[in-house]
Amino acid sequence: MSAIRPRQAAPAGAPATAAPTPSRASRAAVPTVTYVLLVVMAGGTVPTPVYSVYAQRLHLSPPVVALVFAAYAGGILVSLLLFGGLSDQIGRRATLAPALLVAAVSGVVFIAFPTLPGLFAGRVLSGVSVGLTTGAATAYLGELHPDRPRAALIASVTNMAGLGSGSLLSGLLVEYAPSPTVLPYVVLTALLLPGLALAWLPEPVAPRGGGIRPQRLSVPAAARRTFAAAAVAVFASFALLGLLASLAGNFLVEGLHDHSHLAVGLVAFSAFGSAGAAQLFAVRLPPRTGLAVGMACVPLGLGLIVAGLSATSLPLFLCGSVLGGAGAGTSFKSGLALVAAQARPGRVSELVSGYFVAAYLGLTLPVVGVAVLLSHGTLMAAAGIFAGVVTVLCAASIAVTAAVGSRPPRPT
Repeated sequence: MSAIRPRQAAPAGAPATAAPTPSRASRAAVPTVTYVLLVVMAGGTVPTPVYSVYAQRLHLSPPVVALVFAAYAGGILVSLLLFGGLSDQIGRRATLAPALLVAAVSGVVFIAFPTLPGLFAGRVLSGVSVGLTTGAATAYLGELHPDRPRAALIASVTNMAGLGSGSLLSGLLVEYAPSPTVLPYVVLTALLLPGLALAWLPEPVAPRGGGIRPQRLSVPAAARRTFAAAAVAVFASFALLGLLASLAGNFLVEGLHDHSHLAVGLVAFSAFGSAGAAQLFAVRLPPRTGLAVGMACVPLGLGLIVAGLSATSLPLFLCGSVLGGAGAGTSFKSGLALVAAQARPGRVSELVSGYFVAAYLGLTLPVVGVAVLLSHGTLMAAAGIFAGVVTVLCAASIAVTAAVGSRPPRPT
């Protein structure tokens, strides 16, 4: 998973760097940056269909697999909180270049060290590359594209499209090609090579001095109820996406008796693909409405997933993944807009960073909890408890959003 962050304001006393008017060359660079974002994000889900292979070869229990997945989200969080403003200091290209390198090193680690420590290291590195890329690429697209709102939408949709594409590509390779723990990472590394074209792109940010400082988190008192509603919504949404990205193999094998690695890739692809497509719809809705719509769709999707497990139906399970993913994408986009609107001028990044902390906690904690339940109980019990908890969170988010009212409070 990834984060779409607005550009951070320069520290007090730092020289401002205004973005130049986009030229034809700048607009032509948009596909290159979009491609880089797409491929780096794809690396985040390439291991998804391979988890079952690792589990069999290394005798990994579901909680261990979930912890390996959680290491990815941990890498993203560390990168966002420590290096979220790095591209404002050293430039967009200077940030994206090492991000590509870290992504490539992650693939090499997976290939060279197919052991449990190697999996943890590879996932952390993959998360760091994603964290470095999302903030820099989003800001870069905003400076290259003549329409900044459209640029932000491109970045947001590309995030989810990349996550979906990575799982689908890997599922195809693991199912039909040799060397399932090697070839997906070789292909991913090869796909990173065109990103070297970044060296010829314009650099809109003049490098400036200053040490790396952790991103500050802050929620103004007047925005706390609205922030709470959005944070709970994104926690629940990312919990669903994280479940399908990490433990889909367990659900398919134990619940549907389907051992296909391609099916695992399809499940993740359906969830992330629909999440990306739903964001195109979400921009037409008022943020509060979009948040409520997303929070209604997530439990419905989970209901179909549980029903699919009960009926041993892959089509029903996939329908639940699509509907739940669409709800997650809608609530993510709407919640982000709602949170950003509550921030004081110049303090947007502090509030939005807190939003993404909630998102990545949702990506990790519930998945680990479900994995523990799988180890000590039945699949249906674990799925039912997860669905129940997420449904309660969705209902709480809708209730708080409605209580706050249709007019957002003015930041103080």
